Amino acid sequence: AYVWFIWRGDIDPTETVEFTNNVESWGLTKNKTYPKPITFPDGRHYQSMRIEGRFFNSFSLKRFPLESHTLTLKIEDNTYAADKLVYRFDRRHSGLDSGLDITGWSVASWSGAEGNHHYATNLGDETVGSDSSDYSTINFEIKITRPVHFFIWKMLLPVLIILLACWTALLLNPSELASRAAMTGTALLTTVFMQQGYTSKLPELNYLVLLDKIYVIVYILILISLAQVVIQGAMDKKHALDDYRRAKFLDKLSVAIQAVVFVISLFVINATTH
Repeated sequence: AYVWFIWRGDIDPTETVEFTNNVESWGLTKNKTYPKPITFPDGRHYQSMRIEGRFFNSFSLKRFPLESHTLTLKIEDNTYAADKLVYRFDRRHSGLDSGLDITGWSVASWSGAEGNHHYATNLGDETVGSDSSDYSTINFEIKITRPVHFFIWKMLLPVLIILLACWTALLLNPSELASRAAMTGTALLTTVFMQQGYTSKLPELNYLVLLDKIYVIVYILILISLAQVVIQGAMDKKHALDDYRRAKFLDKLSVAIQAVVFVISLFVINATTH
C-alpha cells in the first residue's frame, strides 16, 4: 500500500504512525518517498511511504463458501493523542489499483473512514490530564467476495452427482438389493470423504458453516434412501413384496420428495445463515 501525509505544524506524523493490525512488526517495511518531507507553497508538509507487511483480521466463516470478507488496514498514531494530532482520510485521492487481482476472490468495493480509538487508561502519562486517552485512527477497508460459480462448480455439483447416484439406486428393481445397497452406501462414504476434504482446509470452528449445513441435509437424504433400500430388501427376502409396482411407485415418490426437500433446504440455509 501507499500511504501519504499532508500536515501543518512541527509534528511529523510519519515518524509515529503505527499500523495496529500488523502481525509481524519485524517484517513490516515502510519506505519513505523523500528523504525529508517536502513543503508546499502554502506551508503544508508532504511525505508518502510504501508499506508492505502481513496484517490480521478476524473473519467469520459461517457462510463458507459464499462468504464475503473485509480486509482492513488500521492506522493509528502511537505517540500523540487526538488533542495533538488528528487524522483525516483523503477520499479524493485514495482508491485501489486497477490491476489489483486476488486469486479466487472478487473485489467488491473499498471505503475509508477516520475515527478515535478510546483507551480507558492514560498509559501512565500524567500530562494527559485524565485517566483515559483517545488516539486518532484511519481504517482503509476492501470488501472481497467469493464468486458464486466457485460454489456451484466446485462444491455443489459434486454433491448433486452423489445425490443423483443415490437416487438412481431407488429407481432399480427392489429385488436388486445388493446393487441398491452398494450405490447408497458408496454415496454415503463418498460424502464423508468430500466433507473431510474441505474441512481440512478450514481452521477449527465451534459452529457449522453454510456448507456443513448442506452436508447435514445430504446425509439425512442418503440415510433415508439407505433405510428405504434395506427395508424393501428385507421385505423382498421375506416375500412380503407381492406388488413390485407399488414399491417402485414409492421409490419414485421418495426421489421426487427428496429432490424438492433438497432444493428448498438450499434456499432456506442460504437465507438464514449470516
